[in-house]
Amino acid sequence: MKLIALIAVAGLAASVPQEEPKPGKEHELLKQFVGEWNAECKFWMDPAQPPMEMKGTESCTLGPGPFWVTSVFKGEIFGKPFEGRSTTGYSPLKKKYVGTWIDSMVPHLFTSEGTADEAGKAITFIADGLDPATGKEVKERWVIELQGADKHTMTMYVPGADGKERKNGEIVYTRKK
Repeated sequence: MKLIALIAVAGLAASVPQEEPKPGKEHELLKQFVGEWNAECKFWMDPAQPPMEMKGTESCTLGPGPFWVTSVFKGEIFGKPFEGRSTTGYSPLKKKYVGTWIDSMVPHLFTSEGTADEAGKAITFIADGLDPATGKEVKERWVIELQGADKHTMTMYVPGADGKERKNGEIVYTRKK
């Protein structure tokens, strides 16, 4: 099956003359995330309760090619190892940042699309997720704010029980020295 898909892609590529894509300014923005990071995490499962806290590390690399940043997140939650992986890039066809997320706790692939602010200091993603309590699809908002070359914060928002958006997570990343 994979061989057939590769042959079809190769045939299509051969029949459509095009210039080789080159990274743009959007890809340069993503390169700021490449490196080794410490992560301080807070998650509000119940907004009336204090947040659950965890620490972790994230390793972000450029590739495959110059268009994608891939990451491996590792930590511990509920006394068990936790691992997550992401891909983030920019699609010139969609004119949006695009991404995926998978982890060891949830058997669901999250996909996201987003845009950066004019200053290139924040990227806001809308992610397709699942509400763990109901199993129903939800739209989550993830905001990544750059606070210099060695720090960024990701804040996650979900629809609350009343239908209004509420903050349910915050991860502060600091570059390892």
